[in-house]
Amino acid sequence: MKIVSFHRDTPFTEILSDLKTKVLTKTERLPWRCYDDLSCLCVKQKIFEQHEELFRRYKAMVEENITVSVHAQGEDEIPWGVQYVGAQRLWRKGRGAGVKVAVIDTGISRDHFDLKDQIKGGIQLVRGKQNGHGTHVAGIIVAEMNQRGIVGVSPEAHLYDVRAFDHEGQSSLSTILQALQWSIANKMDVVNMSFGMPQYSEAMARAVNRAHQQGIVLVASAGNGGGEAEYPARYDGVLGVSAIDQTGKLASFSARGKGVNMKAPGVDILSTWPGNQFKKLNGTSMAAPHIAGLKALEIGRKRKKSIAFL
Repeated sequence: MKIVSFHRDTPFTEILSDLKTKVLTKTERLPWRCYDDLSCLCVKQKIFEQHEELFRRYKAMVEENITVSVHAQGEDEIPWGVQYVGAQRLWRKGRGAGVKVAVIDTGISRDHFDLKDQIKGGIQLVRGKQNGHGTHVAGIIVAEMNQRGIVGVSPEAHLYDVRAFDHEGQSSLSTILQALQWSIANKMDVVNMSFGMPQYSEAMARAVNRAHQQGIVLVASAGNGGGEAEYPARYDGVLGVSAIDQTGKLASFSARGKGVNMKAPGVDILSTWPGNQFKKLNGTSMAAPHIAGLKALEIGRKRKKSIAFL
């Protein structure tokens, strides 16, 4: 479609008559919309191309039928879990700016528009294809407040992608130890561990203890087997998190009992997914990052207060 404007001194009725003579047959409908008070026509592209010379003869000004948009601002969706943990109220005192959060997981989609500006570093201990789990966990913690997509619990925290699991969600104890050592050496503030192992490990206990002594907040998912919590949630110095639904009821799949310190949303959790997508997942893996995000907000708030007193 073309917008054709004629000079106001040009007799518009003459133009219309000329067009009808040259363009229309008796059985055709008008292939344009007429705004005679503006001396303008909206002409179909095909008709314009066929009779461009006619419009030139009348020295018409031709414009594209451009798209016009309302001045509405986009909005981040605040998932129910982020609302449930009271993040919006806490944002008044800060959004976790600069707090370093490591996600030990399957890797994070570094080009996702809700995460790419939050990722400040990390280490790839495992190569190959990702499976989306780490991206989902990361979004719950730090999805950016950018007027599109979703928003995480601590949207201004700094995210560190510590990839220790393959695309099938499998890793080894030695790789996890390396991931924790990296987190300690690089002075992370919070480490999220949405994974489990069925038995106690002395080496893992020592790594966890070392991180705890360094002041790192360690958060782990309790497990999805419905029974007792798994490690690392059961280690001293780790916040083990069970999953609840939107009514606050413990999810049927959630581990419980010894090692569970906290509970958080873990059913129908909307978060980031590879390919600039979003997906709902269930699991204590989704509950733990809600607590990791809250801890990032708490650390950011305390730092802000400390600076204010200097």
